[in-house]
Amino acid sequence: MFKFFQRFATGVCACSLALLAAQVQGQDNGMPPELAAKIAEFGRVIDPAKSAPLYIPLQEKEPYAGVKVLRDVRYGPDERNLLDVFSAESAGATRPVLIYVHGGGFVAGNKRAPGSPFYDNIHLWAVRHGMVGVNITYRLAPAATWPSGAEDVGRAIAWVVANIGAEGGDPARIYVMGNSAGATHVTDYLSQAALQQPGGQRIAGAILLSGVYDLTT
Repeated sequence: MFKFFQRFATGVCACSLALLAAQVQGQDNGMPPELAAKIAEFGRVIDPAKSAPLYIPLQEKEPYAGVKVLRDVRYGPDERNLLDVFSAESAGATRPVLIYVHGGGFVAGNKRAPGSPFYDNIHLWAVRHGMVGVNITYRLAPAATWPSGAEDVGRAIAWVVANIGAEGGDPARIYVMGNSAGATHVTDYLSQAALQQPGGQRIAGAILLSGVYDLTT
């Protein structure tokens, strides 16, 4: 049975997940006070253009110490069916896998923008906390139509099931995390048995951030 862990983010995922990276660097008491003060100056609004740059200095820079990164691995036939894999350089016991599906209003977004630490930071957090991270991108509207996003989530999961063991991941412990449009695609995939391989694809849990979950409208 699938386990759904729904968390409704009040900000932008790139910014909220940056806090996790800050915690990795020893700031376990939460947001740095000087950063909190700067964010408070914006008022009661969500302003990614102003807030995201404040988080960038908190992020690790490549090359990432102790982390192996495989870039732009193809998991499906479309040119946007690409994923990155983050794993620990040191060998050890198999690790659970965190797959992240970005947002973008169904018409934009990518797993990584040139020169940006987002969304590498999510998978660095995963590796630092005993997981293997998988960062995917998918087809976009209007060129791609429903249910292409959910289909691409399924293709990426199938790739992970078949290949993640070679990167130290456990295909029996896969967690899929989606933000905004990505959360909707994850929900859409999990709700449609026809999109899933016979016997299931061993999803241990789903983490849904700020998605649209009324799939009938």
